Amino acid sequence: MTTHSRAVLATRIKTSAAAERTMDAFRKFVSGYALIISLLIAPPIFEKFFAMLYLFQGERVILWIASVLLMSISLYGFFGRLRRTWVYFVLFNLLILISVELGARSVVKLFFPNKEVSLARRSAWTYDELRRLTGHPFLQFQGIPSTTGNQALGWYFSNLNSGQLESDDSLKASTGNLSTFNNFGFIGRDFAYAKPPGVIRIAALGASTTADGYPAMLEEYLNGKVAAQSNRFEVMNFGHGFYTSAHVLVNFVLNVIDFAPDYIVIHQAANDQHARAPEAEFRGDYSHHLKVFQPPAIADRYILRVSVPYRALKFYLNPNPEWMFIEAASQIRRKEPPRALNARELGVFQRNIETIIDVASARQIKVVLTTMPHSTDERYDQLNLHHIDQFNEVLRSIAANHDRLLFVDLDKLMTGKVNHLFVDPFHVNDNGRRMKADYIGNRIIDDEGRTLLKAP
Repeated sequence: MTTHSRAVLATRIKTSAAAERTMDAFRKFVSGYALIISLLIAPPIFEKFFAMLYLFQGERVILWIASVLLMSISLYGFFGRLRRTWVYFVLFNLLILISVELGARSVVKLFFPNKEVSLARRSAWTYDELRRLTGHPFLQFQGIPSTTGNQALGWYFSNLNSGQLESDDSLKASTGNLSTFNNFGFIGRDFAYAKPPGVIRIAALGASTTADGYPAMLEEYLNGKVAAQSNRFEVMNFGHGFYTSAHVLVNFVLNVIDFAPDYIVIHQAANDQHARAPEAEFRGDYSHHLKVFQPPAIADRYILRVSVPYRALKFYLNPNPEWMFIEAASQIRRKEPPRALNARELGVFQRNIETIIDVASARQIKVVLTTMPHSTDERYDQLNLHHIDQFNEVLRSIAANHDRLLFVDLDKLMTGKVNHLFVDPFHVNDNGRRMKADYIGNRIIDDEGRTLLKAP
């Protein structure tokens, strides 16, 4: 071997030795890096410093598995048992991704705590066990009854249809975001069939403008007026967001009657307008509009759960994906004709309301019929508001032809006079709900007679 060859070989050996030392240092660095990450993703640490509000049991199990696996790989590599270089490069890139994720979560928790709740809610929508609604054989859907288990999972996601979750969320986002429903899947305390002695029972029927809370205020108002505890009022909230008059009719016949109410309050004049259709397609049972309740699949649900940066970017680009909306789960995708309601469509609404009244009257249940107030703010869809005006005229016509029912024209009392109380075209804030409760309560008190009034 020549002197030159020996020099080249020596250089190669030195270079190889240096490369091996570099790789050993890289392996130890990656192993140490992995050990640190394995500790950070251990559930007790992760939940305190990186989780968006809460870890579900399944997430804890996955994190424990990932933490132990990563720690094992780290120790295995740190003591030289794992030599394959490509493994360390793959592991290093994975650790970088995890670090970016942990860093993003830290930034949210430290500097944008108000966004933490929003991001947690968006993740919750991807969990079937956190869905607010479930299918029903006759009502299409109803709330999932509250239990100790799902309260623990979803207490911080409650919103009871009372208003917007965030500035870019809406009342439509009801297939996720667990709320607290009672044992029958409705808003409020648990229901019992047996009516206690001395109780005047009132069942509130309607959609989201009933579910949003005025019945509880009505009960409070009425019980503030009664003369003795032996005569008290109980108001049961049978409203559900997105119910049409068809839902309300079925709900009354199959559910409400069994509770033997003394009064029912019908507050329904929205949602039916979305059943508009060409004459050849329209069906009086709304089967052209409604379908079997089936929440849509979420293709990227697991990425949304794991990655906060991905979640934030996804909802920034599309704040309202279709799968958040109850329409996707309950309504047939179709185009509504942009026109006023025709006689056939208004006739179906009238039939549904009058059927409720007729069945109630036959059972000696007193009926309180109301119109639907709405905002007159010009920023809202004027055609949609016109639909409500059309329904209100139908309700006035029904009231004029049924002299035994109690009529409260909330539209006349509130529309155009209290725009500041509306949070959207139809839903009102707490002051607006209290106003509804007072108007309806006064009508019931007048009907019950002054013997129930407290002495001045």
